[in-house]
Amino acid sequence: MAKPEILVVAGVIEKQGRYLLTQRFEHASQGGLWEFPGGKVESGETDAQALERELQEELAIETTTGQFLADSVFDYGDKVIHLKGYLTHWVSGELVLHSHQDAKWVGCDEITGYALCPADYPIVDALKHLIYQ
Repeated sequence: MAKPEILVVAGVIEKQGRYLLTQRFEHASQGGLWEFPGGKVESGETDAQALERELQEELAIETTTGQFLADSVFDYGDKVIHLKGYLTHWVSGELVLHSHQDAKWVGCDEITGYALCPADYPIVDALKHLIYQ
C-alpha cells in the first residue's frame, strides 16, 4: 500500500533580522526536533492561505506570505511529507505556543546549530543562499 503524501507549508518568519524556530512536542512525530512552523494545506486552500491560517492557529500571530524558498520531499517511514517553505513576514500578535514546546528567534547562521526536522534542511540552504548570495 502506498504511503500517504502530505502537502505541508512552512513559514521562515523574519522579524528584525532573526528567524523563528519552533520545537515539536516530545510525544509528537519528530518529537523534540526544531522546525519552521506551519502545517498541512487543506483542500481548496492556496499555500499562502494555509500558511497564514496555520500560523494563526499554532502561534496566534498574523503574517503575510512572501517569496517561495524551496521544497523538499522526505519519507518519514509511515508517510511522505512534501514541504514547501516560504519567507514569511510578521505582521502582528504576541507569540503563544499552542502546538510547540519552545520557540527561539535566531540569526540565519545559528539555525543549523539546532537539531532540525530532516525536511527543513533544504529550506535552510535556500534561505542562506538568498541572504548570502
